[in-house]
Amino acid sequence: MIAIGVCVAVAVLIWWVGPRLLTAGRWQVRFPRLALAAWHAALGIGLIALLGSVVAAVSATLSAQHAADATAGIVQTVAGWTALGAVGAGLVIIGTNSDELVGAGRRAFGDVLSLPHTRERLDRRTTLITCRSDEPFACAIPGPDAAVVVSTMLREILTPAQLRAVVAHERAHLRGRHYLAVRLAELNRACVPSARAGKRLLRASSLLVELIADDHAARRAGAVHLANALVTVAARTNDPTMELRAERLAERTWAPARKLVPADAVLQF
Repeated sequence: MIAIGVCVAVAVLIWWVGPRLLTAGRWQVRFPRLALAAWHAALGIGLIALLGSVVAAVSATLSAQHAADATAGIVQTVAGWTALGAVGAGLVIIGTNSDELVGAGRRAFGDVLSLPHTRERLDRRTTLITCRSDEPFACAIPGPDAAVVVSTMLREILTPAQLRAVVAHERAHLRGRHYLAVRLAELNRACVPSARAGKRLLRASSLLVELIADDHAARRAGAVHLANALVTVAARTNDPTMELRAERLAERTWAPARKLVPADAVLQF
């Protein structure tokens, strides 16, 4: 019983203290990759601690029949079956919410691809899709047929250099598999909708993957081009987070950008 209590206490402590420590200061904005790893490490350690409590409860149940004290045996048995019931319920909740999230993601991508569009090959694994739309947007579609999607309006309002920076940003999402980090945070949030830590994890994951992709695109295609692209799109969409991301890029010192290959050859105007 002591092992069960310790494991549960560790999980609660991590999920209560972790968000407070990880949101303190501005270090996570400067080191987004480290911050994202720290967030998900805290989630993982908390889950492992809870799993440890379940294992301890099941072990107690199996040994309950040998307990000298009948009352202690009953308590151990109840604790073990309760833990197993909780695990079963958790698996059902996770499975249901996972299916819903996957379905919602597919519908969102389907809505984008339902627009009239053209396709260009970026490389052997990635396609550039240009959708006809009056809204300036870009997104990355993961999977075996990975694609970067941009709208015709985005191509109209950005310069070739700025558009290359946006494409580099979206390709960074694909290469870094950022959708997995966000999907895990969404699943955690959906399974425990009332948990404040889940909300913070989702907000942090959504922001940090954008900052990580910004850093990659800045090094690959030029920070000034990406910052100008963010400011231009922000002016059209009234999105203040893009302006803040542009300010972050402008405040840092960057090495000269490397040539974007093969997008540089594809995005000709």
